[in-house]
Amino acid sequence: MMLTSVAVPVVTSRTPAFLALLLTMALWGSNAAITKLMLNSFGPITLTWLRWALVVLCTAPFAWAERAAIRQAVKTRWRALLLLALLGGTLQNTVVFIGVAHSSAIHLGLFNSVIPVLILVLGWLFFGETLHAKEAVGVAISALGVIVIFFQGSLEVLLHLAVMPGDPILFAGMVLWAIYTLSLNRRPASISLISVVFIVGAASVPLAAPLMWFELKSHPMPELTWWLVAGLIYMSAISNLIALLFYGFAIKRIGPMQAGIFIHIMPLFAILFSVLLVGEELHWHHAAGFVLVASGAILGCYRPTPALQHSVPAAAAK
Repeated sequence: MMLTSVAVPVVTSRTPAFLALLLTMALWGSNAAITKLMLNSFGPITLTWLRWALVVLCTAPFAWAERAAIRQAVKTRWRALLLLALLGGTLQNTVVFIGVAHSSAIHLGLFNSVIPVLILVLGWLFFGETLHAKEAVGVAISALGVIVIFFQGSLEVLLHLAVMPGDPILFAGMVLWAIYTLSLNRRPASISLISVVFIVGAASVPLAAPLMWFELKSHPMPELTWWLVAGLIYMSAISNLIALLFYGFAIKRIGPMQAGIFIHIMPLFAILFSVLLVGEELHWHHAAGFVLVASGAILGCYRPTPALQHSVPAAAAK
């Protein structure tokens, strides 16, 4: 009798990844309303710098425990890590803020809805990702839902949309985030995701410092009150750090193509939190857009067979 190790496929549920993405979109959606309130006191670049500085402080203890692995990863994979830092840190935030300054919030929402399309197209063209027909159709249906929401179900409002000077900059910011999403799955496996976030923050903070220094000349730092501090902690530790960790977790489990589809859900949470925190009203086109977005996301992410499998050794008698 001899025991032989064979590979037994073990099915891993995608449900935790989908739940993580829902929570991520809820946190990012709430961040839109919180940011709108915080920008009454902070300049946009200063606010972004403070968020990432606090993220670095929060992740430093975890990164310190992996300092040897981080040194080795930086030494051998510095190009991949630098790319993640440039794409997912303050550079992308700064590009979007500059674009919004010369565009509008409606245009920002519309360009955010382009991200899943960019992820599908760029992933298929340059990252070797498989483009499934259901994912493409799901993204199209979700995008239609976003359009219904932002144009209030009115063709007249859509036809009167004009191109603004900041729109190309906003589009560039969306391209950066799509590439970040596709690149995140190629992070060094030797370090944890939280250490990757630390590296992104540690590289982003000094990159944004010169821009913040210029901004502070015209927009000085406000006096910190308890609610401003609470807002900064929420934006950095919860809606930024925790959301990024959940986002990376989901990408690792189901891939960037399906994870990107969930970005269409973010405007729905943004509307919900705007109603709760800013006092905006709900209308029929919100409900119609929600049905389209949810339907597109379900269609794009549905697969009859499990997406994740890994092998474990099992003893077989021979």
